[in-house]
Parts: sequence; structure tokens; C-alpha cells
Amino acid sequence: MRNIIWYLSKNPLYILLFIAGIVALVLLLLIQHRSGEKDKKNIRKKERNGEQLSPRQKSANAIVNVLDVDDYFLYTKDGYLIGFLRIGNINIELLSREELNTMTQRLAMSFEGDRQNFDYFTLPSQVNLDPNKDFLKEKHQATDDLGKRKGLNLMLQELTILSTSGENFEHQHFIRIWKKIGTNIKDTQNELTIRLGEFRDRYVQAGISCEILRGKDIIKLCNLFGNPQQAPFTGSNISRYESFPILDKGLGEWLKK
Repeated sequence: MRNIIWYLSKNPLYILLFIAGIVALVLLLLIQHRSGEKDKKNIRKKERNGEQLSPRQKSANAIVNVLDVDDYFLYTKDGYLIGFLRIGNINIELLSREELNTMTQRLAMSFEGDRQNFDYFTLPSQVNLDPNKDFLKEKHQATDDLGKRKGLNLMLQELTILSTSGENFEHQHFIRIWKKIGTNIKDTQNELTIRLGEFRDRYVQAGISCEILRGKDIIKLCNLFGNPQQAPFTGSNISRYESFPILDKGLGEWLKK
């Protein structure tokens, strides 16, 4: 270190070059910062004037027709409240023909005359098999029986093959119900809440599990629409004040229907 200081003291030109390099770097950073601020101001100006922005200039919030997600409702920018229900899966192979016909007729009769402001859709979702594998590993460690350990090993191998093959998908079924926000948003919320409850009761009375989505589950549904592989792993600690996650443009078009 002393040798370097002594060398620089004998050659002051190097000190001047070093200082000049630092000054040039600071000036470059300041120019880039000002350029970025200028671009942001231009984008905001275009948005205020209604000018068309390029896809690279648009944020996810600008593309998606979502204003907020709170409690049971998704609020859209064009003034709608949307609620969602998730329909549980049933194994029709375990039902007799008579039971299946009875369930179908009961559900069909409950929808008689109701044809407005709702639709049904299904989306593929990747199943998170990690909890199953952790459970089997615990069972494997807890037993000394060779037969049981061999069976658990085979089950673990099957789960590993399934999780790495890209075939561990299931279809989830949903109903979307919407209502235009009126002069009193509380009345609109109450009316949509009652309608969501009626739809849930229709399926429950027919022997099919059904639940009303709220908060984080609605956001998971939006993620499922945009990225079915990552939606099952979405964290639950999501604040209503956070920016809405980056989603595919198709969701915005779907919510506008």
C-alpha cells in the first residue's frame, strides 16, 4: 500500500486521471437518471392525453381491467363488481346411474330461468405434490417394517416421476358472477353477495362442494389464468395495497366480456 502511495506521489498525472474518471462516471449516472425521469414524464403525459402507448411502455396494471381485489369482490376499471365460486371435484365413477341422474336433474332445475350475468369456466392447475412427498418421507422414517418402507419407497418414486413429467395437472372449475356498480356501492355488494350465496347453495344441495372465493384466492385465480404452473405456489401474505401481479393480456380481455 505504501509503495502505491509513493508511486502515485511521484506520478501526479495518474491521480488526475483517476479523479477525472470518477467525475465522468458521476456525470454519466446523472444523465441516465434524468433521461429515465424524462421518459417517465413523457409516458404519464401520453396517458393523460389518451395517446396510444407501445406494449413496452405499458405496465401490467394498464393492460389488465382490474382496479382492486378486496374481500369477496374484484373491482374492475369500467365499474363492475365480480365474484367467483370454486366448484369441488366429484368422482362420477363412484356414483350409480340413478344417483348421477338425480344430481344432474336437481342441479339443472335450480338453474331454470337463470341465464344472466354469470358464466362457467375451467382452468388447468399444476398440483403441488411437495406436501404429499413430505408426508411419505415422514412415514418412511417413522417405520422399521421393511415391507412398509419398500411400499413407501415405491410411492415416493411414483410421485417423483409424476412431478417431473409435467403431467401433474388438474382442472379447477369456477363460476364468475358480475354486477354493474350502481349509485350505492353497498347495495351492489349486498346484492352480489346474496347471488353468490344462492349459487353456492345450488351446488351444495345437489351434493357438490362449492365455495365463494375471497381476497388471496381471487388473486390466485388471476395468477392461474395467467400462469397455471406457478399459481399453486403463490404466497398468502398479499396486501390489498400492493401492485397487482404481472398477468397475461388475455385476462384483461376476458374481464371486459
